[in-house]
Amino acid sequence: MDGMIPLHVFLGTLFLCQTGIGVLGNSILLSFFIFTHRKLRATNQIISQLTLANFLSVLSRGIPMTISAFGVKDFLDDTWCKIDFYLQRVSRGCSLWSTCLLSGFQAVVISPNTSPWNELKARAPKYIIPSCLFCWIFSLFSEAGVIVGMKGPRSSNNSSVITFDLIFCTWKNPARYFILLTTFQDVFCVGLMICISSYKIILLRKHYQQVQHLYWTSCYLRASPEIRVTRSILLLVFIFVSFYLINCIFAMSHNIFLYSSRWLVNGSAFCVLCFPTISPFLLISRDGQIARACCAPIDKHKHEPPA
Repeated sequence: MDGMIPLHVFLGTLFLCQTGIGVLGNSILLSFFIFTHRKLRATNQIISQLTLANFLSVLSRGIPMTISAFGVKDFLDDTWCKIDFYLQRVSRGCSLWSTCLLSGFQAVVISPNTSPWNELKARAPKYIIPSCLFCWIFSLFSEAGVIVGMKGPRSSNNSSVITFDLIFCTWKNPARYFILLTTFQDVFCVGLMICISSYKIILLRKHYQQVQHLYWTSCYLRASPEIRVTRSILLLVFIFVSFYLINCIFAMSHNIFLYSSRWLVNGSAFCVLCFPTISPFLLISRDGQIARACCAPIDKHKHEPPA
């Protein structure tokens, strides 16, 4: 028993590693989008917004969870609790809408010319920037309600009101309309992503059946860029929905049974942070343009002659 790692050290190290990996991956992607001299593809314009939202999510949730897991208490007052939790909610909402937008845009791109989306296919890139702005504006305004009830941990003495203990902050009397709006938004976006992903899987299966005979006559046949990007987005959506559904189990305990504990909050935070931590490395590994740009400095350093 003496050789066992204390629970707070284990949790603190876990959140520290998760936050560090998430910041690293999203920083690499953001650096690529900021410093690239080429015009970004329409898909990458959405991914850049998703990366920014994930970066804010990792910072606003990962850092406080790491500090609190190591046993530091009351490090945020009422004002900073409002700011931090508001950033958590805005980044989460923007990540949700951006993932949904990314999935929908790619479905339009790969849709056949005979589909009802054919007329929209040519105009879709023009709507990317306005759609990304809508994601941020909607999230900024729709999440403003969290500011009212968010308090510091020392403000949770009155047991007559409903409170959600977030370890380092307390959410008092969450408005019912806010919970309903959040639930409707989540159900709508996740349901839409599942429907769009099912549609894309059907399209990919039809495409595979059409070109299947080519695989018998060719030793090697690379998939088109659109197909490769679609597979990557499908995997991204699958990861997002999987961790979202797992987190729903924790959220149900908060919202329905009004039950809260440290392991419940820690488990929920870990699941929420998994997607913004994993997604940048998935996108880097499956996007040749980004992977080459990220590996270029390493390759250049390897081929430099010794001094």
